Amino acid sequence: MIRKLSLSSIIVFLLALTSCKTAYFTHVDEVVPPKKPIPAHILSIHVIDRSIEKSGYSTKSDLLTETDKTRNSYINSILYGLPVSTKKSLPPRHDGVVDGIAPMIHSIEVPKIAAGADALLSLDQFELTETRTYKDIKKNQLDPSGNKYTIEAVSGKRLISLRTYWRLYDVKTNQMIMNFPQYTENSYETEGLTRQSVNLQMDTTQVVTASTLAKKLSAALIKDINPMELTSQWQYYTKGNDIIKKSAKMIKLSDFRNAAEYLSVQVKNIGEPKYLARAYYNLVVAYYFNNQRDKALQMAAYQYNQTNRFEFKELYDKIYAR
Repeated sequence: MIRKLSLSSIIVFLLALTSCKTAYFTHVDEVVPPKKPIPAHILSIHVIDRSIEKSGYSTKSDLLTETDKTRNSYINSILYGLPVSTKKSLPPRHDGVVDGIAPMIHSIEVPKIAAGADALLSLDQFELTETRTYKDIKKNQLDPSGNKYTIEAVSGKRLISLRTYWRLYDVKTNQMIMNFPQYTENSYETEGLTRQSVNLQMDTTQVVTASTLAKKLSAALIKDINPMELTSQWQYYTKGNDIIKKSAKMIKLSDFRNAAEYLSVQVKNIGEPKYLARAYYNLVVAYYFNNQRDKALQMAAYQYNQTNRFEFKELYDKIYAR
């Protein structure tokens, strides 16, 4: 009896077969400069929290509110994402203002607060706001007989927002050199028979919390101050005979020059067509990353014409497009 396989099972099976004989390496194609680069002379940054929450803040770790925890996590995320070799979080000062941005630090105070770092990054605002609004409405309904009637209902809207503001001070000049205002929000609307049912939906359906918004803002700031690597994935063969295995080790180590020289000589000693194709595939990859693009294109085209293996055409197109 022939057993029928689902499409997903076939795909998994084929991927398993492919993964047994090939591997991938990541190549950095381009490094895009950051939108807001930190000056090159700044090698160390200390981070300090000056923000004040509307409801105040706790000083004891066992009394931290959820907002306290979110703010601390947000600060730590920014800290670890700073593109400098030395970074540290200082004890919070919380000398800002409620519902606003803390005043700028006086130039005389900058070196003292920075405590030996090249720069001071100050969180001067962390303002979390949540509002809920309700409206009485009438909803049209149909009874079992198809007759229309109306019922009293409630519509509600939940809006949660987070506004933050950072300043970067350069200890060399004792001046603020960059600022980072941030804002994000999320709204959710729903309807129910009572305000209680509306609130229940707001609390349990598509819940976006302060933590969700903070993660979004930290990711955006980190992205703006760090260079972005544009990468591509490149396949190469790892299994077959000793020649293929040895070339795979060189490619894995990005030793493309030796891989190209080794394969260009040893490939002539392979008689098995399947292994020969794999060796030539690795050779095309090695040629390309050894700055021999024309050779790589010529060999990929030749091997496709000789073997009709579509992987050579795909490799040709990938290299040609670059």
